[in-house]
Amino acid sequence: MGRLNRYILKNAAVSIGGLVIFACCVLLLERLLRIFEIVTISSNPGADASRMVVNLLPYYLGIAVPIALLLGTIITIDKLSKSSELTAALGAGVSLFHMTKPFILLSIFLAGGTMFIEGYLQPIGRYQYRETEHKVKQTSATAALREGTFTTVGSRTFFAGTEGGDGATGPIFIYEEADGEFQGAGDGSGYRITTANIGKITVSGNSPVLNLSESRGFHVIDDEMSGQFSVKETSITGMIEAEAYQARGEDEREMTSGELFANRNGDVTQAIDKNTNNATLHLRLSKAALLLILPFIAVPFGLNYGRNPSSAGIFVGIVFLVSLQKALEFAQSLGAAGKIPPWLGIWGIIIAVSIFAGLIFWKSAYKMGQPPLTSFSQWVGNVKTEMLDGLLSLTKRKHVSHDV
Repeated sequence: MGRLNRYILKNAAVSIGGLVIFACCVLLLERLLRIFEIVTISSNPGADASRMVVNLLPYYLGIAVPIALLLGTIITIDKLSKSSELTAALGAGVSLFHMTKPFILLSIFLAGGTMFIEGYLQPIGRYQYRETEHKVKQTSATAALREGTFTTVGSRTFFAGTEGGDGATGPIFIYEEADGEFQGAGDGSGYRITTANIGKITVSGNSPVLNLSESRGFHVIDDEMSGQFSVKETSITGMIEAEAYQARGEDEREMTSGELFANRNGDVTQAIDKNTNNATLHLRLSKAALLLILPFIAVPFGLNYGRNPSSAGIFVGIVFLVSLQKALEFAQSLGAAGKIPPWLGIWGIIIAVSIFAGLIFWKSAYKMGQPPLTSFSQWVGNVKTEMLDGLLSLTKRKHVSHDV
């Protein structure tokens, strides 16, 4: 690889890498609010939140990599154009295809990484994220004894005092409503209030048990006190009916690409429809193939032979990529529903994009005319000028009518 290509590769790698990190951070911000809301009922919020964030990273990497590759390539080419380095290289006889090789190399590397991320890390991470979320919600009974907090679990409302050693908390206040469940209540309804000096939660099997020491309480049935009790040690069970999370493989998004490929005929698992299975597999493969095409679109979008900065390439690139992603998802949904073959819609779009990329790159590299988006930038500029002229003329008319 020549010095020019190494220079381009370095600039492109820095831009794309920075955009990947930035995009992941932005995408995670919205989900962090939901994660913090979930782990507030966890007994170990720091570890659970960290685990959920780590499991989300593959999902957001799958979104960030195509955007970063497209925008990073456009930005790098635009910088070379505005600094006249691109013009100098072309004048020295270096072809545009030769200068595109570093971006092709990066796209090959990212396509391989995307296949691994989309095919393995993302489904495993999705399952572990859901499993952690389910676990936090299932074990939320442990949050009932957090210091100075009212917590409702089923028909019981708990309040705990100061947290002590060995996971114990006290004093404890418990308010429980029930219909005809207390001894002697008959068909009446009422509530029970229980207090204790010390409370501690243990797990027996899959069900948490609240152990109370020096417990006192009374029953109220139909607004009348029905009985009182005082015991040294007691336990409350059935606080939560713990349920194990579903086994991985009941959702196609939680299956690796290897598992989807093995189930392409629908003879491995009956939980996933054959069309849904194959549509998901083709979508993952198409995302990796798309990365190989993007440099041939991004390079023409970034061309700018003048010194004036232009954001048309970035704007059009973002709109193009978002529209393409939505089109692929729509094609997947049609394939999953069995309305078209699972491969037809997805790979039809990829072939169409490949033809468009080949035409636009060929015109930019071998025709040496104006950059593809020059006319678009001129059209936007004309629209701005017409709008400003219209506003100025409208303002002048108002002034004239006011003077009259």
